[in-house]
Amino acid sequence: MGKTLAPYDRPMPLRSITQGPGRPLGPMAVRSRLPTHSPAKVREILRGLPSATGYTVSVKPLRYRTAPHLQAFTWWDHPEIVLQVPEPFRPFREMVDLGSEGTPIVLFRTRRDVIRFLYLHEFCHWWLYLTHGWGSSAEIACDRYAFANYRRRGLVRPPALRARGDRAA
Repeated sequence: MGKTLAPYDRPMPLRSITQGPGRPLGPMAVRSRLPTHSPAKVREILRGLPSATGYTVSVKPLRYRTAPHLQAFTWWDHPEIVLQVPEPFRPFREMVDLGSEGTPIVLFRTRRDVIRFLYLHEFCHWWLYLTHGWGSSAEIACDRYAFANYRRRGLVRPPALRARGDRAA
């Protein structure tokens, strides 16, 4: 009949179509290509935020033409979250869409603010992918989560978002 494909040669647990693939195992690796921030410094900035286990968080410089702006990606097939920090850095304002709660213009004073905001936004996508299978949807929900928590001191909990039809506990 043919050769059995490697990922399916053993029993697999069944899950709902609407459910994400489950939380990956392993630590969250941190890389940095910013000259001003070592991986240890980036880990210090992310301390207290929820961890994207099994993923690599890469911080890279963002070369912009006219003005600094926010940019980040989450790669699902190659588990990596890429955060791009504007270089050369200067404080800048960015409009953040919060849906019915408005669109505030947020001031990002430091690289720390940018890294925390972008990480929380991409972590929210990662979390929703694992818990609901949503992937790259829910931009407004992720902006709300990041905006509410990026300056918070202490521990930050993962997003408590429900899918349509879910009941509050």
